[in-house]
Amino acid sequence: MSTVRVRYAPDIRNYRYLIHPLKESAPIVEGFLYTKKQRDILNQYFHKGIDYASGYKIPVYASADGYAVAGYQRYTVLNEDNTPKLYNGKPFSCGLGYFIQIYHPYKISKVKGGRITIYGHLSKFANGIYAKTDKPLKIDYKKGIIKNNEERRKYKKGKEKIEEKIKSTRKLIWKYPWIKKLYGFSFSNDITKKESYLYTPQELKRLHKEGSKYVKWVKQGDIIGYTGTSGIIHGRPKYRENLSRPNIREFSTWDESHLHFQEASRDIKTGKKILNRDPYGIYLSKEHYNQFPYDTLFIDFEKKISL
Repeated sequence: MSTVRVRYAPDIRNYRYLIHPLKESAPIVEGFLYTKKQRDILNQYFHKGIDYASGYKIPVYASADGYAVAGYQRYTVLNEDNTPKLYNGKPFSCGLGYFIQIYHPYKISKVKGGRITIYGHLSKFANGIYAKTDKPLKIDYKKGIIKNNEERRKYKKGKEKIEEKIKSTRKLIWKYPWIKKLYGFSFSNDITKKESYLYTPQELKRLHKEGSKYVKWVKQGDIIGYTGTSGIIHGRPKYRENLSRPNIREFSTWDESHLHFQEASRDIKTGKKILNRDPYGIYLSKEHYNQFPYDTLFIDFEKKISL
């Protein structure tokens, strides 16, 4: 049987154009595949990115030149029946939180169509970078619960269980109102309404030329933001979401403070991330990143940096 790397590594030129998004020697706490613990929590197998453990408000650097946009994305983690999943008795959410995406055109990445890098869970953006924020979508839990329990509706006990789920979910919404909100998922074709991370390369170039404050050309090594825990909510932390210029204080949550770093391309028609690539070419979970040389995709800040 072929390895995960052989099965999922995109067949694209491995051109070295990136530097590390953190200058500190940060350990990796999640790799391209989720660890078993994370799979059990999130019900997902693929991480398709790298999580660097870091302190709070550590500078994050652009890994290569490109067009930078910022946004806010968050979703409540759900069970298969559309009820909120609980972790230690409380609902929790995931997503990129405050994030920056940089589009690296061909002249930078040497990949046809260009590449994107993503920097997630930020606490603050650097000067001159603004998030294009939109109103959140609302989750219709009742409709989802009923839809995901069609078989049970045929029986009296099944109907009673469905009503119990709806009732308990309403109680959770009352206690944790943020679980009903879904941020960063506006897929409108209207450029004034669509999420900035879905801008096409042509739109990015045009908006930048027109002087849009939501698109900024950054150079490799520029500070673009600061690490944090945004989007990783557990229970009911007190902070305002969906701001264009966030400054989020540190708070206790279900996951550690880290930088989510990801490299991929986007389908121009759908906006879906494609050709996701492990920057280190390992394609395994965090246990496999403990000892390895930094001589794969990256250009090092120093000759040798070890984890």
